[in-house]
Parts: sequence; C-alpha cells; structure tokens
Amino acid sequence: MSARLLANAALLLAFVTGLTRAGDDEARTTDKTVVTTRTELSEKNSNDNSSTTLNESGLEPVRKTRATRVLFITTSGCERCQKELDRLQKPGGEFESMRTRGWKIGPEPSNHIQIVDAEQIPELIKQLNVREYPTVACISDGEIVRSFKDGCSTPLDVWTFGWLMKGESERPQAAIPEAIRVQWTGQYPLRGNHWSVEGDWNPSKEKVIRHLHGENHLSQLGPYATVETWSYEEVRSLHDDLHEKYGGGVSSGSFTQSQQQNTGVNEFRGGRKF
Repeated sequence: MSARLLANAALLLAFVTGLTRAGDDEARTTDKTVVTTRTELSEKNSNDNSSTTLNESGLEPVRKTRATRVLFITTSGCERCQKELDRLQKPGGEFESMRTRGWKIGPEPSNHIQIVDAEQIPELIKQLNVREYPTVACISDGEIVRSFKDGCSTPLDVWTFGWLMKGESERPQAAIPEAIRVQWTGQYPLRGNHWSVEGDWNPSKEKVIRHLHGENHLSQLGPYATVETWSYEEVRSLHDDLHEKYGGGVSSGSFTQSQQQNTGVNEFRGGRKF
C-alpha cells in the first residue's frame, strides 16, 4: 500500500517539475522574441532618412527628425510670411497638390517641409545670413545644401520645392516657339496687321489680286500692276499699304472734296479696314 502511494507521489512530482520547466522555456522564448523585434526595428531604422525611437511597446518607431528636409522659415509679425503661407495652403494650392503626391508638411522636423520660426533655429539663420522673410532652404544632416530667394523669376511652387529637396529640376520646359515662315520673292517688303479684303479677314491670294485690279485700287498700283508672281504675303502687304497711303489712318472728314476724287477715298473711308 505504502509502496503504491510512494509511486504516485513520485509521478506527481515529476509532472509538476515538467510544467515548471515548460513555463521557464516559454518565458525565455518570449523575452527572446521581444529582443529580436527591437533589434530588427533598430537595424531597419538605421537605414531610414530620419532618426527614430521606439515607443513603449517596442513595436513601432516614432520619427523625430528627418535628416534631409526643406525649411520654410518665418518670423513673428511677418505679414509677407502669412501671405505666402496663405497662398501655399489655400484649397487647391501648392501644399494640397504636394500632399496628394506623398509630401508631409507641417511644423514637426519629421516632415519633408518643416514650417519653422526663425527663433527656433538661430544658428541656421546666421549661416543663411537672412535679410528678409520668408526664407526657404534645404538642410541635410544639419548642413545647408540649397536655398531659394523670394523675388526670383522662378516661382515658389511644387517644382521649386522638388528641386530644393532633391537638387534636380523636374520643371517641364516651355516649348520654344518656332519662327513663323512665309514665302517672300523679294519684290515687295512684308508687314503684319493685315487689313481685311471686302470684309474677309482671311482672303485667298486670287481674291486679293482681283480686289487690287478692281476700281478701288487699280489706279493706285502704279509700278505694281503685275502682282500675279508675288507671294501671298507680298500681295496682302501691298493692299495694306495702299489703304494706309490713300485712305487709311485718317478720317474722311479731313479730306476736301477734290482730294476725295483724286485719292478715291470716297470708295473706302479712312479709318476702316477692308
């Protein structure tokens, strides 16, 4: 009887001992997991562009300072600063557009664009030799790498902020207008600001020639009677000059009756374009 009791007691002791060891192993495994999580996060964040610290749970990094960021520097009582911020922050403005592209903007140093008062960064203000506000500059690891001066021909917009941050201009280049080329035979000087022909602002060459050979202009052509070999622009330029020489640019009231008969101003009144 007593031998059986002793055997049962031995089994019970062995069972309790096993549970205790299992609990210790589990605790050690849990501790190891936590340490591994912290180490992995530290290694991962060491390659990030900002310094970080772990929160109380040790699972999520908390950003503190972005190493490379753009500073939008203001000063208290600066109306110009507020006006510029209002322009950038208005609905549909530059900042709203940039946020949709992933930019972080605000007063914290973890942002891509940090809005900061000059009193908070006195050393950088000395380095920048700031004379007016707002001032915009990019810093990397505490060093000034690029800056923007307000009043330049380049506007302070999403493309300028991109250049400040990356040092590369991605601003779309404006198309270079190609010079307008027209045919010219050299028989008559060209001009612009053409007059209309019988109310037509885009007449054909044939129509202009018929009009020049009509009763209004035939007597005025002189040595230019044969214009069929001229270019379109030459024919139109001649027509324009005839109007301005014989009737354009002045009112019909400044001509006497005899002048009207000699110049043909009664056929087309001065001051009107035909």
